[in-house]
Amino acid sequence: MYTTPGRYLLAGASGVILISSVVAYGAGAQGVPRPPATPNETLVSPEVSQDRRVTFRIYAPKASEVTLSGDWMAWSRTERLTKDDRGVWSVTVGPLAPDVYTYWFVVDGVRVIDPRNREVKEGVAGLESVVEVPGKEAQFLSIQPVPHGEVRTVWYASSSLGIMRRMHVYTPPGYERTRRRYPVLYLLHGGGDTDATWSTVGRAGFILDNLLAEGKAKPMLIVMPAGHVPGRPGSPMGAGPEGDPFTQDLLADIIPYVEAHYRVSAKPEHRALAGLSMGGVQTLNIGLTNLDKFGYLGVFSSGWFPAALEEFQSKHRALLDDPKTKERLRLFWIAVGKEDQLAYRNTQSMLRVFDQHGIRYKYHESPGGHTWSNWRHYLSELAPLLFR
Repeated sequence: MYTTPGRYLLAGASGVILISSVVAYGAGAQGVPRPPATPNETLVSPEVSQDRRVTFRIYAPKASEVTLSGDWMAWSRTERLTKDDRGVWSVTVGPLAPDVYTYWFVVDGVRVIDPRNREVKEGVAGLESVVEVPGKEAQFLSIQPVPHGEVRTVWYASSSLGIMRRMHVYTPPGYERTRRRYPVLYLLHGGGDTDATWSTVGRAGFILDNLLAEGKAKPMLIVMPAGHVPGRPGSPMGAGPEGDPFTQDLLADIIPYVEAHYRVSAKPEHRALAGLSMGGVQTLNIGLTNLDKFGYLGVFSSGWFPAALEEFQSKHRALLDDPKTKERLRLFWIAVGKEDQLAYRNTQSMLRVFDQHGIRYKYHESPGGHTWSNWRHYLSELAPLLFR
């Protein structure tokens, strides 16, 4: 007997028998052919071996070409898959360093996620599949046998934008069992990503769980909002917060919502703002001009482009020279990869401007480029420095 769960058909002369939510095809069933078995039913993809090589597979018997792209590859590089006599395409890559990676297939020119992999990263333009290569170097972001917090999907009404908006909120282990008020890190994503990205491929919740279990960080909430605003294509990378509608969404809607619905402190010394790439520029624009609200700022792989840097310095010279700016900034943490072709030069130019105005900061330069591999590490290095 062959069964297909989750379908509802009426019993009739055809011999189809309705059994709860299971349709049964038995001997004598007429007019209902048994679906032919295919290799896709038992296909494993991705498959990570002990030597950290990863095999990717996809069943596409009628395809003429399949390629693989992943964020461990050099820019625009692809791997060609080969097809066997069953119609299964495959390729093995690596060994890869222990980490979390995103990837996707292109089947005859159509970009698709891995249909055999449930782990995905959500982006503005679509989805990417996710694979973890375990190892000691990746334990800081892995699911460990330690107390775990919760990541909640939260919908709120944005009065400044006139629409419903979504954010993700991490609460630390034990949050429900205490009456204390917690500090908050508002953590921003980069261009093309969404409010879900930091809690999926970014592993923010697991990173904090592991830091807390080792006593390396203070218990905190992490609020991960959506930095892109509907109807405003592109990334807000201008000079100052005025041209970015997300500014009012954060200040007038998100922060008040969090403080009304969660046990958090509203003091600036208990609020941090950090972001990567586009979110880093938003952190600079919003954070530096609202130091009465944020005592800690973190900028990952980011900095104003030259024209915007010059404009910000001109418009906000008094702010940059104000001694109160230096007093209010409890921590200004800036990090970038040495091979980051998108952000390294902008970061260095920005640091020179801060030096001119006597703005104190902590600078961290890592290997690598404009990648999640760096940004996860940056979060793990910044979080222990917050709210001390």
